[in-house]
Amino acid sequence: MNPRPVLTACFILLTAWLAAPCAMHAQTPSVPASYSIQQGIDYTQGTNGPLKADAYIPNGAGPFPGIVFIHGGAWANGNRDQMAKIVKELANHGYVGFTIDYDVAPVHYPASLHQSLEAVRYLRDHAQQLHLDPTRIAVAGSSAGGELAALVALTPEAKVKAGIILNGVLDLAALGDSSQMVTNYLGGVCSSTPACKAASPVDQVHPGAPPFFVGHGTADKVVPFSEAEAFVAALRAAKAQVEFFTATGAGHTYWASPEFYQKNVEDIERFLSLALRPHGGAGR
Repeated sequence: MNPRPVLTACFILLTAWLAAPCAMHAQTPSVPASYSIQQGIDYTQGTNGPLKADAYIPNGAGPFPGIVFIHGGAWANGNRDQMAKIVKELANHGYVGFTIDYDVAPVHYPASLHQSLEAVRYLRDHAQQLHLDPTRIAVAGSSAGGELAALVALTPEAKVKAGIILNGVLDLAALGDSSQMVTNYLGGVCSSTPACKAASPVDQVHPGAPPFFVGHGTADKVVPFSEAEAFVAALRAAKAQVEFFTATGAGHTYWASPEFYQKNVEDIERFLSLALRPHGGAGR
């Protein structure tokens, strides 16, 4: 009998056995999330019924700082799950995330702005239930949601402590009357609609504005990078604190790209740790 096949078979079995722990380790589930989720909260009334929100609440007694997240979608579509990856990551770092749906086209401005402000009010009114510190609330948004988030942050009565604007629409007039998404949002072309200026965050910047994190891709074909540059310049002229994340070569919704995601979210977390730190101390 030739022993070579037997030895070969034994070697294969031994190799598989030694590799098994590595394979098992690779398939080990990730560390459980350190937050819980309350889904389908009726946070305010919309045109066609209650509007929903989800709350991502860190484990522990808190109270934790909170962030209202407003999704993009050209004010015509999208839903509150759009920014879930960032929401979950920040919840793991001790931030209550509150993601909202809002009325989209054919409902026009300012309905969605009023609803976004109601989301901030809901957080404050339910602070104890959500383990939230009502004095430490920020607002974040992407694209069309970035426009709404910026307007909320620039509304003095909202009293939010920071704004996070990711590839936001910041100057509606700059997109021109040919922009169908702006026309649908306003209910008319920008040049003949008084609300165009009121709905443009760059025109609402004022002294006393809260700190802002502004991120944008330099190759954005939907919302030109120049809008972010102009908004940041206006904030700095008003003596507001600004962190400008420039995603070189990136297009719209740059923050979802693996190339920029981790650095972007780390910079956001560092920004928030300062902007939402408790009075008289550091950290959360």
